[in-house]
Amino acid sequence: MSASQRFKNKVVIVSGGADGMGRACSIQLASEGACVFILDVKEDAAKDLARDLSKDGAPVEALRADVMNESELRRAIATVLERTGGRVDSLINIAGGSASGLTADIDLAVWDRLYTLNLRSTLVACQAVIPAMREHGGGSIVTMSSISGLRGDPEWAPYNAAKAAIISLTQSLAWEEGGYGIRVNAICPGPVASERMLATIAEEEQREYNESCALGRIGKASELAEAILFLASDQSSFVTGASLVVDGGLTARTSQPTRFYQERRQGKHRGKS
Repeated sequence: MSASQRFKNKVVIVSGGADGMGRACSIQLASEGACVFILDVKEDAAKDLARDLSKDGAPVEALRADVMNESELRRAIATVLERTGGRVDSLINIAGGSASGLTADIDLAVWDRLYTLNLRSTLVACQAVIPAMREHGGGSIVTMSSISGLRGDPEWAPYNAAKAAIISLTQSLAWEEGGYGIRVNAICPGPVASERMLATIAEEEQREYNESCALGRIGKASELAEAILFLASDQSSFVTGASLVVDGGLTARTSQPTRFYQERRQGKHRGKS
């Protein structure tokens, strides 16, 4: 199966599909023949993207969905099912967010908000599509975890815990739904370049992010989209319950190799030619 035909005539929901990684997924899905439903709280941005993609003949529709609002998210997915005769082939959960603070001092309202935004919204979306997937003989779900879900970080406990819980949820769903032909996998991104990120961090911090990756740079949204779409497509037909790390090698080390990068900048680690 060629990559360009992976999603031909497939129905795919992308939550948080209007910008960042979600936008990259929506664009790529449309180019591969999918019927794409973009769910996003940024309704205008979602509609603008759907309009642009539809100009090329792609069947793309935008629906407002605030993943913090359970009833609104369920209604949006119910609308998709009405439009498609009860069919969803893939669900891609991108919507989420983060916050930081010392664990001993964290406001429990912040903790609850992050769990709702990241974990509970993922659970709600999965609950909304699984009956339809069972009815139609299977499907694929991709959840959004993070390398932060693989280990702890100081001052990021709420985010780390929520992302770790998504991995556990993914594994449980993979076993519960495997008999129905439903695959469930998590994506674990490292740092990814975005307009917002690059606009809000200093040049030195950008360099530190780049140097934290073995490839010497952080990822692009389009690169993460390729990994996400692999898990969503039939190309990963024997992959379920997995957590795919896409971080440029950031986690392939035991400590921050500061000296290595200082020497590499000085030309002492150029590799063999």
